[in-house]
Amino acid sequence: MHGLSKMRILIILTATLAVTLGVSSVQAGNPGESGGLFLRLGVGAREAAMGEAGVASSRGASALFWNPANNVFEDFQTELVLQHNRHLGTASQEAAAVAHRMGGGVLGFVFSGLYWDTIDRRSEENVGLVEGTFKPYDVSFGLSYARPLGDRFGVGLSAKMIHSKIDLYSDTGFAFDFFVTHRAMIEGLVFAASATNLGSDMNLYVQPYALPTAYRLGAAYTPDQEGLAGRVTFAGDISFPNDTKEKGHFGVEVALLPELMLRGGTRVNYDVQGWTAGAGFKPLKNLVVDYAYQDSKVEGFDAGHKFSLVVDW
Repeated sequence: MHGLSKMRILIILTATLAVTLGVSSVQAGNPGESGGLFLRLGVGAREAAMGEAGVASSRGASALFWNPANNVFEDFQTELVLQHNRHLGTASQEAAAVAHRMGGGVLGFVFSGLYWDTIDRRSEENVGLVEGTFKPYDVSFGLSYARPLGDRFGVGLSAKMIHSKIDLYSDTGFAFDFFVTHRAMIEGLVFAASATNLGSDMNLYVQPYALPTAYRLGAAYTPDQEGLAGRVTFAGDISFPNDTKEKGHFGVEVALLPELMLRGGTRVNYDVQGWTAGAGFKPLKNLVVDYAYQDSKVEGFDAGHKFSLVVDW
């Protein structure tokens, strides 16, 4: 048992060190230096409504995107989430994820696809002449596994295949995500970290581009005091992307009734994204319908509307 404890401590320290070194080594680049940005579009309207602060507060099938290590502390056997997201009025994101508890851990599968509206193909020789149309798309398939390390730590790993296509050009790549969650001694307080989209460059035509790697540190707190227990959750993330400046994500969820949750949040240090809001409805014991509104600061682009359906059994 003593040797096992040492091994657990070593794994935890290694994972924490990897995330910390990753954060410290990230140099803010310029927008456009990374491709495959659809990989940053989250799964789950609950997290979207809470300012996209999900690394410590997400749970169930949606946590497979944000942090599957959170699921080792959740009480469910199998959960499925289906999502539709109208993105900026120019594309639709469809996603599905399923998490299943098996043995001592939680196995998960995630699919996410971004499908752009029809775009005119313009002639290079006769400028402005429309020669046809095409529909770009991006898809990813991910497999994850998370398991506990003792009573207060959880770790997770995800591997994903990515495929992007624009007109006649396409490419396929692979990436990995790493996660760690710590349930603090203070009841209801959780700390978490993630390193996502770590992989080799992709190339759709001539110029290769890096994947949108990001490192996140987050915390969530659900007060345990009488009258508040399980009814309010505060969440916050700090994200360090590889192609721009650091970002902040903050949100809150309030359960007015067991069947009705209200949520709100904001995204800090963004040029084009602002506040968020939404609600969750639980018409049946094992069914939740979530909605999120995501404000857009860019003229000519619509605000985001995200819907997700969660079923557990």
